[in-house]
Amino acid sequence: MKFPFNKYLFFAFRDDDIVQASIFYSPAQFDMMICICLINTYDKLKLHEIHLRTIARAAPICYAYDFHLALLDFPFWRHEEEIVNEITEYTTIGESGRFARKLLEDGKVHLIEKIPAHFGEVIATTSKPEGRALEIDELKKLLKEASVTFLIGLGRRGLPREIVKKSKYQLDITWKGVSLETCSAIGVISATVYWLSRTEHTI
Repeated sequence: MKFPFNKYLFFAFRDDDIVQASIFYSPAQFDMMICICLINTYDKLKLHEIHLRTIARAAPICYAYDFHLALLDFPFWRHEEEIVNEITEYTTIGESGRFARKLLEDGKVHLIEKIPAHFGEVIATTSKPEGRALEIDELKKLLKEASVTFLIGLGRRGLPREIVKKSKYQLDITWKGVSLETCSAIGVISATVYWLSRTEHTI
């Protein structure tokens, strides 16, 4: 997918001291990326059904919008193909992992320990921002300037407060302080970002 301004956007959810230095690239030089990055805040010692089912639900959304899918703090796997294989064997969600497999084949599944610099600006998603959160116009401006990483916590309480506090950007995707379940948040964030990135004027 090519955006009108020739770039992708990236979303991630991360733990303390994970984000490396951000680098801006001119849209004329590179295509930017949009990525949904799930941070495992549920359980880092044991693999649970919620891990597999959430990843399986995120994959079709990322495939539909041509986003990347990154997984941070998932020590259960060493390689991306292991994730897709386990999803395929475990659940029928996402046509039994078909879309996760397509993302993998396109090089858009990432198992990471830190957020690489080329993932761009990092945005912590939360229904309870610490201080001032991004407004629609500001989010749209970011989408036009650089790759963006939205952090989404896969856990009962979303992102830890220390991550939210340290993030340069924060986003309440409802703009009303409404807490959303993880998969609902992934869908709303992805759809909102996709259409904001394609519109010339503010909605």
